[in-house]
Amino acid sequence: MNSLRADSSASQLHRLSRIALLGIAVVVFLHWRGASPQLLWPAWMILFSAAVLIPIGNRLSPFRGADSLRPMHVLAVFLLAKSFIHPVGDVAFLFALFWWGERLGMATASLIGWCKKPELSAKSLCFLAAACFPAVGASWLLAQRVGWMPFGFDSLIVMLTAAHFHHAGFSLPLIVGLQAERRPCAWTHGSCLLILAGVPLVATGITCTHFHLLTWVEPVGVTILVLGAFGVALEQVRTACASGISVWLRLAFLLSGLSLFIAMLLALGYGLRVVLPGMALSMPQMWALHGSLNAFGFGLLGLLAWSFLKNGEAHEC
Repeated sequence: MNSLRADSSASQLHRLSRIALLGIAVVVFLHWRGASPQLLWPAWMILFSAAVLIPIGNRLSPFRGADSLRPMHVLAVFLLAKSFIHPVGDVAFLFALFWWGERLGMATASLIGWCKKPELSAKSLCFLAAACFPAVGASWLLAQRVGWMPFGFDSLIVMLTAAHFHHAGFSLPLIVGLQAERRPCAWTHGSCLLILAGVPLVATGITCTHFHLLTWVEPVGVTILVLGAFGVALEQVRTACASGISVWLRLAFLLSGLSLFIAMLLALGYGLRVVLPGMALSMPQMWALHGSLNAFGFGLLGLLAWSFLKNGEAHEC
């Protein structure tokens, strides 16, 4: 197997430092306004994804479009932060509207680009999903900010849905697409297919459970998604074991894989709560543990690791 190399160029470090500064600026802005004690943890996850994860990840996607650190994106992030300062209502809606438009524009541009040269491979569809899912999350967030609760879900569920589509819905299909691009084989291809099938099944299952219909759909969907995520986690660990990469890069891949594995074990327990209620954590525990592991452990470390990794030639399984 060809060795992997770390990209430690000055331009890469400069770009990542700009992303970090944007994230720090959002946090400082919120604390300066004294609004952070009122913010839910899912709101922080959305801001973290918008200010840090999405700018890093867009550089890795074939649907990257324009630089995510362009002025429009920076303005959208700060207006999104300002939206969380205001209570639910028209003002919060207007501030979140710019972020929704920015994400919708990115999704539309990606779909148009894909339609011009359609590729039905699981890898390409995962890249496309990563480009479009944050727009889905932004739509749920926009609904929550104006006080509209789709399908009768409560405000917390709507916010959690928005958060998941911003971080896990972005980083998971993107990273599995990168894995399949680097090492196209049955393992990575299968992980792509399971994630592409699992996400809509879980969304459908949660809705069915909410209306007390077909309650078996959610456990089945969660199981499929978790199996795909386990494949991604093991591939991250496998990449950490490759020769020719630095200790820090190896550690980032390893921690990313372990974080995803633990996060999805928790998700499996919660998804099977209808069948095995004793396995499920409470909702506050889920967003604190599962959400944090996904966003910081898997998402941040995984995207940073892939950002510093120069892909070698494709390897056969």
